[in-house]
Amino acid sequence: MNARHRRGVSSILSVILLVAVTVVLAATMTVFVFDLGAGLQSTAPVMELSYDLVPDGGEQTVAITLVAGDAAETEQLYVTGSTDTDIGGSPDSGTPANDAYASRLEKFTESAGNNPPQVGIGPTWDAGETVYVDPAGSADGVRLTIYWSSRSVVGVNPGDPTGEDTYRLETFVVTSS
Repeated sequence: MNARHRRGVSSILSVILLVAVTVVLAATMTVFVFDLGAGLQSTAPVMELSYDLVPDGGEQTVAITLVAGDAAETEQLYVTGSTDTDIGGSPDSGTPANDAYASRLEKFTESAGNNPPQVGIGPTWDAGETVYVDPAGSADGVRLTIYWSSRSVVGVNPGDPTGEDTYRLETFVVTSS
């Protein structure tokens, strides 16, 4: 009876050791997996955008509105066009987009000197806010693309994306009809 009793204790000790080893391995793997995920890059915001043409003197400016989706830091957003463009406030604002200042890439926080940013939407682009893009010449047929960069865009006219990752959020081909 004594020998059988020892075998039972041996089985219980084996199970306890097996559970302890499993717990230690699980804890080690959890730390490794969570640490590995911490180094991943940010993902681009998900946005639903729309555009309208608004009168601007004798031509038209493209009004691009964030209809729904994630807010995004304006420092990380920029627009390019199939023709040079300028980004700014609405045509009736004090800082309208003006094709005389158009370039190949315009960041959303464009400003010169000590002036506030022309766009006027603040540090983030939130749902319901509109930016205005004025293509050089006619807006009809111009392809505009909104991008998000993983880091701030530096410089003005043209800006320079500095992030390792850049994502295309939306592309429009502007039609006047």
